[in-house]
Amino acid sequence: MSNAHTVPATGTSTTDGLPSKNYKMIDALGHQLRVYDEGPADAPTLVMFHGAPHNSLEFRFNVPAIVEAGYRVVVPEHLGAGGSDRPEEVELYSGYHDYERAVAVVDALGLDKFYVEGGDRGSLPAWMIAALNPERVLGLISENVSHLNGFFIDPALDQRKRSWYMSYFQFEAAEEVLRADDWALAREFFDWHPDMEHILADWERPNGLKASWLNWYRSTVNPDTAPKAEPLPDVTAPVLQLYTMNDPYIGPEQLITGREFIKGPFTLKRIGGAGHFIARNAPAVFNREVIKWLGDRENERRSN
Repeated sequence: MSNAHTVPATGTSTTDGLPSKNYKMIDALGHQLRVYDEGPADAPTLVMFHGAPHNSLEFRFNVPAIVEAGYRVVVPEHLGAGGSDRPEEVELYSGYHDYERAVAVVDALGLDKFYVEGGDRGSLPAWMIAALNPERVLGLISENVSHLNGFFIDPALDQRKRSWYMSYFQFEAAEEVLRADDWALAREFFDWHPDMEHILADWERPNGLKASWLNWYRSTVNPDTAPKAEPLPDVTAPVLQLYTMNDPYIGPEQLITGREFIKGPFTLKRIGGAGHFIARNAPAVFNREVIKWLGDRENERRSN
């Protein structure tokens, strides 16, 4: 287990549905991550990993319903996001380091077995924990992204085309272009996201744009410097795959390429018109499907 430890979060105040009293700071691999933690300590726990560029507020319309349904919800904010540390070193933001810090967080909280959920940047720690720690993960919920082998190891040509921006963001000039004209390009790029002002608030901080967004691409998918992605083991835990056909960044083909690496019970749910960030764009449907699926899994556990 990690020697990470927790201390109360300070200087945090949220007026958007996530009470500041439920935040804490966790020392994960030498960096402080701000973590939202709500619900009974002995309840089944869902660890939710937000996307980029955002923070725990991405789930502010989901957490209350899931907690009310009888679960504990933990939302770590990735390095560089929200109230977490924002170091300068680009290499610290890789997807693999996100995974390592995620494990440190659940260890610090004393979570032995738990469910995971993730989308966008949060897909990597969610899928990696499920693949590399099968004895700990009770089930996985994913937004649009399927098993990572189908995305990073052998992506379809359509997905390569959709991921053009990952190459563009490798260049320093991208930051200046994104900031121009009151973030005009960034606002257009994220036209599916209703939380642009929250995102911009993160970006406007010192090192904010790089830490909460660009550094992830520069450390994870840079063709010259990023470590070559190694295949992950199959995922044997139950999987709830949520997807929508109008995601501008993730194509449906990777649902097919990733499916062969999912060996446990598999549930596929299409959420119409939800775009890339399903939990945020379609919270009522997301909450209904997630709570039902979690309930079914818990009933199965109790009956075994």
